Amino acid sequence: MRSMIRRWRERRLATRNRIVTDEGHLGGHVAASPVPAPSGLDVRNGDPATWSPDLWRWTVETLRVRSVLDIGCGEGHSTRFYRSLGCDALGVDGSLGAHARSVVPDAHVVHDFTVGSFVPTRAYDLVWSCEFVEHVEARYEENFLETFRGARRFLMMTHALPGQPGWHHVNCQPAEYWIERVSEIGFAFSETRTEQSRRIAEAGHYKRTGLFFERVRAPRARAEGRTPRPAVGP
Repeated sequence: MRSMIRRWRERRLATRNRIVTDEGHLGGHVAASPVPAPSGLDVRNGDPATWSPDLWRWTVETLRVRSVLDIGCGEGHSTRFYRSLGCDALGVDGSLGAHARSVVPDAHVVHDFTVGSFVPTRAYDLVWSCEFVEHVEARYEENFLETFRGARRFLMMTHALPGQPGWHHVNCQPAEYWIERVSEIGFAFSETRTEQSRRIAEAGHYKRTGLFFERVRAPRARAEGRTPRPAVGP
């Protein structure tokens, strides 16, 4: 575990010069560049700690995922990869800068979860959310949990741990916290799938804190009076 934490810190130091910090609570993603970071780390697909092609292929080839809602997509690199696998994928992120640099501008929605939930027009097999939840204050987490309900079959997410440094890390929680919260919206935590998916994942955030959930009941009806705010783009 100590060696894993050390590698994680080294990665964050190596990419920090690429972290976007000029958008307040909506910043924090790693901007992609064809030029390696000074450490030599490959940032062509944004944050290398969120780049998990082996894991994503497994979800498509083994779990038969055919549609993906990517929450906290940054510049859309994971969204684009899922589309290259033949999936109907939509990325959601609050950063206008990330949208301007998006690699999937036709499948990239701008939405700030501090103003409401994002309600997709359809259900998706998988909701994928990597290094997102810790950037949203706890008082707003109902908004993205409402969006997570859009997962028809699976939810896969990562989370920052208590005390973990990072740009606008305002909701760092232990795994048990998220397991309880997500169970409230119709999902069951799968320890078996979590262990399996972490073994497949490349070194990075998912291997460290990834959680795998399966839907066990239909999404609850939206509470009356809760009106989602409109999103921007595409």
